[in-house]
Amino acid sequence: MQATDVQPSRLARAKHKLRDLLQARKGQSTGLIVYSGSAHLVMPLTRDGRIVSAMVEDLTPELMPADGDALAEALQLAASVLQRAGVPGSVLVMADGVAPAQAETLTAATPSLPVQILAMNSPAAQVEPGLARAASALGAPVLRLSADGADVRRVAQRARSDFKAVAGTASGDRWRDGGYLLLPLIALLTLMWCRRGWLVR
Repeated sequence: MQATDVQPSRLARAKHKLRDLLQARKGQSTGLIVYSGSAHLVMPLTRDGRIVSAMVEDLTPELMPADGDALAEALQLAASVLQRAGVPGSVLVMADGVAPAQAETLTAATPSLPVQILAMNSPAAQVEPGLARAASALGAPVLRLSADGADVRRVAQRARSDFKAVAGTASGDRWRDGGYLLLPLIALLTLMWCRRGWLVR
């Protein structure tokens, strides 16, 4: 992410794009996870984009405790954050590549979350092979950087549609958790309770 094929660097451009995305999604909950050899929650879900922006400013690869590529761990962490919050959501991965070994294990190791990938290498270059394999394993679209805000608009638009789809599925299954299947039994017990002779006068 320190490469300068994207000026001033891939990491600096990622921070810039993230700030633009926070502005586009103003008022929506956003969390921040960073990963290298391990994954770490920097900011839990918050509606205050200014806090996320402030946390992003000081992020550098040198802060990470180990080199590597723990994308699967990062996605698992994202799923647990959403589960603890009790809300549906989607994930945006901003990366310039994925290690081949990591890409091969993604299908089995990752939860079923809507994922998008924003490739942080030069728009003129081919998508890094590991990133392409990871996208295929996750069923995730790979979006390319653009000089204008078209990439951010595409990410925000897809995030909205993914959120609606996941929220619709969650609300569609909510009746199963609400105990509605027990209503006939409860009604039957209530009717039996009201029969003559069942109450002591």
